[in-house]
Amino acid sequence: MNVWLKEITTNDGKEYRDVLMALAKYPDVFARPVPSDFEEREFPSFLESRVRMRTGDNLPKYVKITDTYWVMLDDKPIGYATLKHEADLQKPGGHLGLCLLKEYQNKGIGSIVSELLSQKAYELGIEDLIYTSKDENIQSQKSLDKIGATLVSVHDGYHYYMVNLKDKYQERGGR
Repeated sequence: MNVWLKEITTNDGKEYRDVLMALAKYPDVFARPVPSDFEEREFPSFLESRVRMRTGDNLPKYVKITDTYWVMLDDKPIGYATLKHEADLQKPGGHLGLCLLKEYQNKGIGSIVSELLSQKAYELGIEDLIYTSKDENIQSQKSLDKIGATLVSVHDGYHYYMVNLKDKYQERGGR
């Protein structure tokens, strides 16, 4: 299984738009990348906003620099993932976000993507990676357990996890 991350660009076409549109329609998505009423005509401005979030250009104060990726299986987009450069242990929306098409859920891909995003965070110099999961999102919690995240608190309908990336990757002989 060749799972990898492709950075979002303003040149991404129909196959990527179709994945985003499918994810928007899921009624039970915990980290939906766009609202359920998202329309095809909004796709170009969505891509532009995600590129701006990566570069930090003209962002409102409350928006943090965020890298956005398509989750790829071989050469096919199957989901969407984000890596925020800053996060708050007391607020929902940790460093990582992930949403996969239904047919790719519960196959271990979430754990692979979480590991790939963790490695990218470590390369950016993020030492403590924060993850959040809604109380009812058991699959997310299982993925976090698999990658060694530690549950640090539960409040306001969310589970908060943390991984010290410096410890994690230096144990493996990283950086």
